[in-house]
Amino acid sequence: MNHRLPGWSWLLFAALAAWPSWLWAARRLGDGSDDPLGIVALAALGLLLWRDRSSLRTQPRLRWLGVAVVLLLIGALSQSILPPLLRGLLSVLALLLVILSLRTPGQPWLAWLGLGVLSLPLLSSLQFFVGYPLRVVTAEVSAWLLRLGNWTVERQGSALLVDGQWVMVDAPCSGIQMAWVCYFTACTLAAWQHLPDRLLLRRLPLVGLLVLGGNILRNTLLVWGESGASGFPGWAHEAVGLLVFAGVCGMIFRQIGRRGFVLSASVDGAQAGVSTRFTGSLLGALLLAMLWPLLAPASTAPEATRVAHEWPVRFEGRALRPLALSPVEQRFAEDFPGQLGRFTDGQRSIVLRQVLRPTRKLHPAEDCFRALGYRIEQTQLRQRPGTQGLQRCFVVTRESVRLQVCDYIEDAVGQSFSDTSAWYWSALSGRSTGPWQAVTVASPLP
Repeated sequence: MNHRLPGWSWLLFAALAAWPSWLWAARRLGDGSDDPLGIVALAALGLLLWRDRSSLRTQPRLRWLGVAVVLLLIGALSQSILPPLLRGLLSVLALLLVILSLRTPGQPWLAWLGLGVLSLPLLSSLQFFVGYPLRVVTAEVSAWLLRLGNWTVERQGSALLVDGQWVMVDAPCSGIQMAWVCYFTACTLAAWQHLPDRLLLRRLPLVGLLVLGGNILRNTLLVWGESGASGFPGWAHEAVGLLVFAGVCGMIFRQIGRRGFVLSASVDGAQAGVSTRFTGSLLGALLLAMLWPLLAPASTAPEATRVAHEWPVRFEGRALRPLALSPVEQRFAEDFPGQLGRFTDGQRSIVLRQVLRPTRKLHPAEDCFRALGYRIEQTQLRQRPGTQGLQRCFVVTRESVRLQVCDYIEDAVGQSFSDTSAWYWSALSGRSTGPWQAVTVASPLP
């Protein structure tokens, strides 16, 4: 007798084969480096799958199932080659292809693909790689709009100097989170209404334009409010952001929901099954993808990349005394593509990080303190003593500990960066030369 596996079991096997990606995603969400918004997208996919469960085929379509297994094998065999985010993307695409193989032909799939991508922990990576260019565009257009009034506005990187007062266009002002929520709204609504892919594809660029325009409007109003000329009360900062955010989401809801598509109740009766021999081959490939990360040797960073570095003996006129790295700093230094040293000048704690190439692993000090459980507040730009460069300063608190923290990155010719993403793009484009040194100074507050 020819026994066939139920269709839903292929989705379970594919999910088990991609376990390293789910473990990485859980760790990334748990270490505080990314917002857990992907869980919302994952829940939306689960709800959609449950709603359409009655229309799923009893046997998957061979073509899509085979492509899904190939993607899972590529992700498993490239553990030491591809970065975790790309392997996670392969895993999500593989699961969506399995779902596609179980759905009846002709149903829209683009919205499901969008929700699958949004389920990954990608906000911090997007903030690092594209956040700074978006903030530069936002700051430049905001400067044009503000100059229509009586303000003198200059832009330096992603910061604005408004009538002699520095105003940051920081990470929240890039619009990355607004874009995530807006695209999530568009994809969820399109998937729920079975919006045809051609219509969704036609309207997605409009979503991007609405997000960009809304973010520029929000940033312009907030900079105007922080300049002191508007007389904004303290609560107005959050209120303006929420109102613009709600307005953009409302327009997207109206655009995407204009026309839907009713799912046909007919189910393809000729359910092309998978032969027993090929079923065994696919199961074997999924088992290999599941076990390969356990069998493959762990990759280690080559020692040749760790170049001896002589740390300075003085900092800002004070003698430095080296300190032992904490357990957290030691674990961080093992995977850091450079050198890390911890010092004190008798009053302040100073952490120096030296890097030789542009790297995603040079995290902002705010992320490090946030991951350790500190609360971040009073973030502002300050001019470095005796230089024209800027540094990013903020106050961190945890239990009875309260510190003033300032950090910046300095290149080989003395140019400094208060924004890690800005440094990355300058170093990558050759406008800043290395080696680079990231400086984090923590001073106790009463």
